[in-house]
Amino acid sequence: EPWHSVVLLPEEILANPPSKDHGVDWETETQHRAWGCELIQEAGILLRLPQVVMCTGQTLLQRFYYRKSLTKFDAFSVAMGCVLLAAKLEEAIGHTRVRDVVMVFHRMYLRRRGLPLEFLELGGTVYAELKTEMIRVERYVLKDLGFGFYNIMDHPHKFILYYVRVLGWELEATQRVWSYLNDALRTDLCLRYRAEVIACAAIYMAARALRLRLPQSPPWWRLFNAELPEIGQICNAILALYKKPKVVWLEPLHSGSVFAPGGAVRRCDPVPLPGPKEVLLEAMDIADAAGAAGSDAAKERDAGAGTDGSTDSPGMPPPSQDTATQATTTGGTPLHDVRPVNSALSSPALPPRAQPSPTPVVRGSPSGAASP
Repeated sequence: EPWHSVVLLPEEILANPPSKDHGVDWETETQHRAWGCELIQEAGILLRLPQVVMCTGQTLLQRFYYRKSLTKFDAFSVAMGCVLLAAKLEEAIGHTRVRDVVMVFHRMYLRRRGLPLEFLELGGTVYAELKTEMIRVERYVLKDLGFGFYNIMDHPHKFILYYVRVLGWELEATQRVWSYLNDALRTDLCLRYRAEVIACAAIYMAARALRLRLPQSPPWWRLFNAELPEIGQICNAILALYKKPKVVWLEPLHSGSVFAPGGAVRRCDPVPLPGPKEVLLEAMDIADAAGAAGSDAAKERDAGAGTDGSTDSPGMPPPSQDTATQATTTGGTPLHDVRPVNSALSSPALPPRAQPSPTPVVRGSPSGAASP
């Protein structure tokens, strides 16, 4: 066996995960596993961790759920613990503090549940609950995986640069292979196949997508110690991921989780902000209520008006015909024809400016000045 071989799980363990004994079907379990791996990848990017930390964290999560059930440990909590443990294993914890991991996962929790973003108070209730849950899960992962990780960690990413160099591919093809390997981490392929076989499957998928030729004589996969049936099975598993809808939030299957409804973290959720649709509906309701109130007031005024149908206030006599005639004759506006006009256009004309009287001049004066 090569030096980089890892312990793969036997078929009887792969076919009977612990969640199956608690009534969780395989489709639901794979959905929660993939979602937990997505959380680890997103948190690693926000924390600016190297990709090897995210690979290790997702491998830890996949192996852990073959030891524990989803009904006992929810995916969000396990993702937190695996990120912290993976950063320690890959010696990246010096650049990442525990509180940074807690704050990043709290921000992801608020965003994915559509809650308003708020500052996480250090030493507060939510911070203490998240930190305690993360450390608790980390200890369980260490215990259930036997405190030994040398024989269970082998990532296919380390083979890519060597394989691509042998094939003579460019940067675009290398990036495509790398992306397929990142997607493969959301499945349990790392527990079923050797890392170099998974790398060959990613190379085959990139070659098909970019229409690149691979050597056939001798078969290229044999140069990398892989078999064609295994490559096909891995490709099908990765392609099946792209047919599933994107998941934003999954409710925990563990009823006692701090993220479950009624949990310690959920009880401290901020009040969600209304969306644009809710704000528009509320404004329409207010406008309808104001219109209804205005119509009711108009009806009350009509009911309290005089018997002659006039809308004048009671006790005030209607304007006489002489007053209306006088207003029309003098150039004013009749009382029954009052219309709003533009004040800028209807401003009264200013009186003409007074001209100064000419200064009398005495004839015969050389300067033309006025005589004293």
